[in-house]
Amino acid sequence: MGGSAAEFGELSRRRLLGLGVVAGVGAVLPGCGGGAPVSSQARTTGPPDPLALATEAYIYGYPLIMLDMMRAASAPTNTLDHSVLPDPLDRGVARLSHDTLYSQAWLDLADQPLVLQIPEMEADRFWLFQLLDGWGDTVHDLSSEQPRTTVDAAGPPYTYTLVGPKWTGAVPQATTLLHLPSNLATVLGRIQVNGPVDATRVNDRQQRIRLIPADAWQRGDHDGTISRSRQIDRGMEPPAKRIAAMDGRTYLDRLCRLLITNPPAAADAPLLDRLARIGVLPGGSVDAVPMAVLDEAVRAARRRIAEWTDPTARRVNGWEVPVDRGTSGTDYLRRAATARRSPGQAPIHDILYAELWAPTTDDSGRPLRYRIRFAPDQWPPAAFASLTAYGPDGFLVPNSAGIYTVGHSPPVMAAPDGAVDIAVQHADPRPEIPAGNWLPIPATGEFSLTLRLYAPREAAIDGTWEPPPMTPLTT
Repeated sequence: MGGSAAEFGELSRRRLLGLGVVAGVGAVLPGCGGGAPVSSQARTTGPPDPLALATEAYIYGYPLIMLDMMRAASAPTNTLDHSVLPDPLDRGVARLSHDTLYSQAWLDLADQPLVLQIPEMEADRFWLFQLLDGWGDTVHDLSSEQPRTTVDAAGPPYTYTLVGPKWTGAVPQATTLLHLPSNLATVLGRIQVNGPVDATRVNDRQQRIRLIPADAWQRGDHDGTISRSRQIDRGMEPPAKRIAAMDGRTYLDRLCRLLITNPPAAADAPLLDRLARIGVLPGGSVDAVPMAVLDEAVRAARRRIAEWTDPTARRVNGWEVPVDRGTSGTDYLRRAATARRSPGQAPIHDILYAELWAPTTDDSGRPLRYRIRFAPDQWPPAAFASLTAYGPDGFLVPNSAGIYTVGHSPPVMAAPDGAVDIAVQHADPRPEIPAGNWLPIPATGEFSLTLRLYAPREAAIDGTWEPPPMTPLTT
C-alpha cells in the first residue's frame, strides 16, 4: 500500500522534488534521518531524560498504534474484507494500487489457531499473501511467483494453520504450521486484476479464500468464513491524521496497553529497559511525565518520522528505489516512517517499488507535460509492472477518463522500434497517444508516481536494470 508525498514532510518534498538525482539526499538534519536506530538518542546513564525517552517511545510504538487504529475502524477480527477496484474517493490508506484487489483480515490468535486456505488460481495470475505481526513486519509472504516451502504445502489449495507466540499443540492434518510472534496480526492479500472486466473473476477467487478457527476445521466445518466485498475505507480520514491528533499521554498510554497483547521482540529489550524509566511498559502509564514534555515529544517524533529518508535506497534518474523492505529489526525510525507512508508494504522480492515526485506546473504556472521512455527491451523485468499517479495527499488522481494506472491493463503500445513512451500530463493527449500510454496527473500542485514491479527479476533487484528518467517536454 504506500506513502503519500504529503506525508513525507516538507523537507523530504523539497529535496526530492523534480526530475534529477538529488545529491546528498540522505544527509538530513542531525537525528532526523538515516538508518541509525532511534535508541541512540536517550541517555543510558544518570537521571532519565523524559523528553528524549518519550520521543523514542513515540517512534518505537508508531506502527503498533497505526495498525491498531486501522483495526479499530475496520471489520471484526478473524473475518475477511475484500476490496473492489479503488478510485480517488478511497482514502483510508495512501498509495493504493490499481493492479490488484486486496483481501485483508485482522487476526486475534489468543484463543486458538486459525486455518487460512488460499484457493487455486490461474497459472499466469500473480498473487501475494503477507502475514504481518502487530508491529507491521512481514513474518511470512506466500506468493505465486516466489516458491517457498510454505507455498508448496500440499496444494493448491494452499492450507496453513496460523498460531500465536504461546500456542502449543497439534495442527490439523494437511496444513502447514506458520508461527506468528504476536496474537494480533494481519493477513494482507493481493490478487492481480487485469482491468474492470476481470475484477469480477478476481472477486470470485476472493470469495473462495477461507479463514476458519482450527477447532471448526478439525470438525470438518470448512464453510464458516465470514467475508465481505466493499470499497476500501471510502471517505474515511487517513489513520496518519487521526494519530497526529492524539496528545502525548493518550498515545503513550495506548502503547502501554497494546504492549500487553503484542509483546516486544527480544531485540527490543535494551530500549524497553530505558522506556520503563518513564512508565512505558506493558500495562504501564506515563502519568508521572508532565503533559508539556509528552506533547513536545510528539512534535519532535513526528518531525523525525516525516523527515526520514531511506539511506539504503538507490536514487537513479530521479527515482527512489528502496532495497530494504519487509522487516526493520531495531531500526525503529525506518519502521515508523514506513508505517506512516504505507503500512504493509511487500518485501522487495515480491514487489519492487520505485517512487518519483515532481511539480505539475512550471515557475510561471504553466502546465508541465512529461514523457517516460522505456528503450527497446527495457520494459520493467517482472511478472508484470504498472505505473500509478497520486496527488499530493497520496491518493489516486481524479480524472474524467477514469485512468489511474498504466502498464498492463489496457496494455501499453510499443513504437515500431520496440520502445514504449508513457505520456504523463493532465491534458488528454488522445488520439495521438494510445489510451494505454497516457497517465493523467493533477492540474496543479505536486504529484508522485509509483512504479511497481510484481515478482521482479534479479536485474531489477540488483540494480542492473534501472527505471528511465521522466523528462519534461519543451514545447
